[in-house]
Amino acid sequence: MIDSPALATDLAIRQAYSEDASGLIGVPDAVARPATEAEVQDIVQWCLARGTPVTAQGLRSSTVGSPLAFGGVALSLEKMDRILSIDPKHRRAVVEPGVNLGGLKRELRTAGLFFPPDPTSENECTVGGAVMTNASGARSYVYGSTRPWVRSLRLVLGNGQVTEIHRSQTTKNTVGYFGFQNPIDLLVGSEGTLGIATRIEIDLLPLPESAIAGMAFFPSLEAALAFVLGADLSRHQRGRVTPRCLELFDDGSLDLIRPKAQALRIPDLARAAIFFEQESSAVESDLVLEAWLQLIQDAGGLTDDTIVATTEAQEAELKRLRHLLPATMNEKGLAARNSGGLKVGTDWAVPLERIESVLAEATRITREEFGGFFIRYGHIGNGHPHFNMLADTPEMLDRARRAAHLMCLAAVEAGGTVTAEHGIGKLKREYVPHQYPAWVIDAMRAVKRTLDPKGILAPGNIFES
Repeated sequence: MIDSPALATDLAIRQAYSEDASGLIGVPDAVARPATEAEVQDIVQWCLARGTPVTAQGLRSSTVGSPLAFGGVALSLEKMDRILSIDPKHRRAVVEPGVNLGGLKRELRTAGLFFPPDPTSENECTVGGAVMTNASGARSYVYGSTRPWVRSLRLVLGNGQVTEIHRSQTTKNTVGYFGFQNPIDLLVGSEGTLGIATRIEIDLLPLPESAIAGMAFFPSLEAALAFVLGADLSRHQRGRVTPRCLELFDDGSLDLIRPKAQALRIPDLARAAIFFEQESSAVESDLVLEAWLQLIQDAGGLTDDTIVATTEAQEAELKRLRHLLPATMNEKGLAARNSGGLKVGTDWAVPLERIESVLAEATRITREEFGGFFIRYGHIGNGHPHFNMLADTPEMLDRARRAAHLMCLAAVEAGGTVTAEHGIGKLKREYVPHQYPAWVIDAMRAVKRTLDPKGILAPGNIFES
């Protein structure tokens, strides 16, 4: 029985915090909406004393169920939404966890600053959510995921204590085991299982002078992959083409967005497309664009149909098309829930040099094991395409999950990972043993027991409850 005055137990309120983008539904026993660190600590200590589970939430854009509380307390950080400081001189910002990531980036832009991590859901997620899932996005191809940009954290741990931890600023460190030499790295991406962030300090970059963005179309997926490998080679050889993102649209993806492309023309002959960006000075932009067009032509692309964004509004339109893919598939997945189905998405990644063979194998698996509608899209420059399968019956849902399972095995065998940005949450726990031997999982559990001795934080995330 939940009896704390700080907690809301009305059914309508609890249901309002029961869903994310995964299609799962987890109704908490109560909802907490603290506005200060002290209130977060009070709630955690109250739960600790009673052995009550407590799961932190941002804006619930997760696709794996991480913020959902299946019973216990859903602790929403939406009221902790202040930007505490922006320091242009040292290029740092300090924020509360409930700050909207897209809003923060727009605020930083006015100060001439840039936070590189760019999850597709940045306008629907919080900074705290991005940190606790180690979110990435298109520009992780160059800038990496959220983790290296987190300078310090304040957290309430599962033992009820408040701690503050800073990233080591030395260039050399040999104290203890590698994973503990920067303990902050254990907390970033921990999906709320070790602590609840209350203050986050991030590193920033100067705002790039300008950028070129475009969408290149190809008559086949193979031609698109040849283009990606050529662009990646140019970047590593310091050629004129140095992309900061390379994003895939397969034939199904193009069919999905054609009706919503508006003024942007997607050619009928296109069977794949790559969205690309590159930072460059205004003086060099024409030469850079010529190099891109040559690379498209060399790969057998539909060069004359290339869309080049010459204004911020045009670039925003291309990004809108990219965002339409997961948003549309999520909507279709939620609609399929009524008939016992769901959208099943993969998040595996492999080294780029293995992407052609693994993508072909994953496509074969999906067609043979699943057999329904699916699309392939996303962060191809990182060897990280998403497969989204739309299952409209319980039987098709089982087939989709079987296909996802086999794709994860193929990715690990190729030296990859079962999840590259969405985390494990409650949907992908069965894949963890594919990635790690038992002793690694036991070591992670031991860290959780140290910081969360009663196991009250986000039960069901990463590990079985």
